[in-house]
Amino acid sequence: MAQPPLSHQIRLLESELDVALFDRTTRRVSLTPAGRLLQDEARRLLVAADSVERAMAEHRSGAGGVLRLGFVDSSAYEVMPSFLRAYRRRWPGVDHQLHSMSSDEQYEALLGGDIDVGINRALGDRPDLRSVPFLRERLHVAVEPGHPLAGHKTTSIARLAGEPLIGFDRRVSPTLHAELAALFAGEGVAYDPIIEATEYTTILGLVAAGQGLAVVPSAVRTFARPDVHYAELRDRAAVVSLVMSARLDERLRLVDHAFELVAELF
Repeated sequence: MAQPPLSHQIRLLESELDVALFDRTTRRVSLTPAGRLLQDEARRLLVAADSVERAMAEHRSGAGGVLRLGFVDSSAYEVMPSFLRAYRRRWPGVDHQLHSMSSDEQYEALLGGDIDVGINRALGDRPDLRSVPFLRERLHVAVEPGHPLAGHKTTSIARLAGEPLIGFDRRVSPTLHAELAALFAGEGVAYDPIIEATEYTTILGLVAAGQGLAVVPSAVRTFARPDVHYAELRDRAAVVSLVMSARLDERLRLVDHAFELVAELF
């Protein structure tokens, strides 16, 4: 910038701030105390502006930003650790906000804009969501060591008829409850847990205490307890899927990266 317009801009700034920024003599120009203060603040502002610009560029490319992720409790044992480890290794500039919630809670959170992506089990075909199944797991029954099934590697849904069951709270996850009820009904058995909880750690604790049996996805077996035994349900339909979901109109590159990653990992 040439000297005349620069001097003019300085005078306008001094007028706006109502303070002198420079001491001017015929030989030299130096900053006043107010000028030195403004210089320090201006440098901080420039650094902040540069950081904002860089953050926005990373956000657009998916190399930075915050990914808000909802996940069902049963995915916390195997899937979530593997997924987060791989995501952070590939995109270390991305932060994660993690929210443990049921599949039904994820649906509401996705539509409400509270999370960006969800890992769930039973959302079904929702026209307002982009959902991709990425992992199928066999169902197992968890029993305490003194139960007759404790010595079995496999069993059937029919064998569970009349057994007291412990399940996931149907008020929190009605879709999952309905899916299991339909699975049992297909084998002529009623699925009506006598105790319901919202975390598998609690459910397994109740099993270990001899309060009943629980039907759980295979990943839950990772939470190994010496007082809980698992027998695989050999019924052909005793399978559940893990699904990644996002809003159909979601355009975040962070979300695209998540879908790409689960397709590679599982």
